[in-house]
Amino acid sequence: GPGKCPVKRDQPHKLESSTSSQMSALHRSVLLQCYVELKSSVNVEDHVLDYLYSNFVISKSLRDRIRSDCTTAESKAGMLLDELPSCGASAFREFVDALIASKTSVHQKLAKKLMDMAKNST
Repeated sequence: GPGKCPVKRDQPHKLESSTSSQMSALHRSVLLQCYVELKSSVNVEDHVLDYLYSNFVISKSLRDRIRSDCTTAESKAGMLLDELPSCGASAFREFVDALIASKTSVHQKLAKKLMDMAKNST
């Protein structure tokens, strides 16, 4: 099915977190369906990166790499979205929580949309 996308495994770094589990196919497909909208609307510097880092979803090296390698808000969001599926089974929920925690209305709307989509596709 559509959940069988090949995931690139060329990053040498492994996450420092103990979760080896992968994001579910459902959550992956929801992120992909919203990819363009998330990439253009999410400001990862508004709470999101630090929230994910402090909750052990992303490593310090990934957080720093997003900050140093990407110059625009859109490229930062894109890089985070590309990495999220390999950040463990709870990465989707934590990402939604991070959007909610940032208090921005755009982020709130996106969080609600992601949750609705994840609920309705089961």
